[in-house]
Amino acid sequence: MDLESVSGPMRTAIAALTLLTATTASAGLWGDCSYTERRTAIAPAVGLTRIMIIGRAGTLHIAGRRGAAEVRATGTACSSDRDVLKHVLLTIQRTGSELRVEAEVPDTSDLFFGADASLDFEVAVPDSVALVVEDGPGEMTIENVASADVTDGSGPLEIRNVGGDLRVRDGSGELLIDDVAGSVSITDGSGDITVRRVGSVNIVADGSGSVDIRNVKRDVVIGTKGSGSVDVADVGGDFRVGHKGSGHIEYQRVAGRVEIPERNR
Repeated sequence: MDLESVSGPMRTAIAALTLLTATTASAGLWGDCSYTERRTAIAPAVGLTRIMIIGRAGTLHIAGRRGAAEVRATGTACSSDRDVLKHVLLTIQRTGSELRVEAEVPDTSDLFFGADASLDFEVAVPDSVALVVEDGPGEMTIENVASADVTDGSGPLEIRNVGGDLRVRDGSGELLIDDVAGSVSITDGSGDITVRRVGSVNIVADGSGSVDIRNVKRDVVIGTKGSGSVDVADVGGDFRVGHKGSGHIEYQRVAGRVEIPERNR
């Protein structure tokens, strides 16, 4: 979107950025964190139908707020190099009814001779707007949101209190999902999966790690499961597993039909 064509408060809402004086800090999760600066980006929430949040190296926490009039992102940029730090940014941009919040962390392998850089941040959003989230390495938590489509690289991921549907594509790391009113769809590489109190579950594919699913109103379907145990309990509909590698399958209190591979019975 052309900033010159936008006037008034909306212009300030696009690419809003606050930079404070760099301070020293001890080494953190992402290596040498000798220099840090605060980052803030804010935009009005009126008229939004979708919010996209993009994180890269660093932690990401997203929380829905009832009646929130704005989207507020705050965090801490970190780097081992003072010159690199000014390139670690937190930006926000609106196009129509969609808002994009993004962590900009430079690839330091070539330009800055391998200097460490990351951005830990959190985003407060209205709890009535759908989310699309893309994140790289690092811990991520999402809570109290309307619905979410999540792509995560690596690191632990916790998602709680989702009012609609949830879709997750996860690379590696432990995954916890708790209290989702709608359907849950999961594609996972590796790491343990725990699901509690959801409408339905469809694990399209899972590579390795245990799967523990409980308190599901409707069906539980697992398309392809590699290694690791599967434990399912308290299911209001059917329980079906298409293909299973190594590891046991156990189930209790399934109201509907049970279909699992012959070798796993």
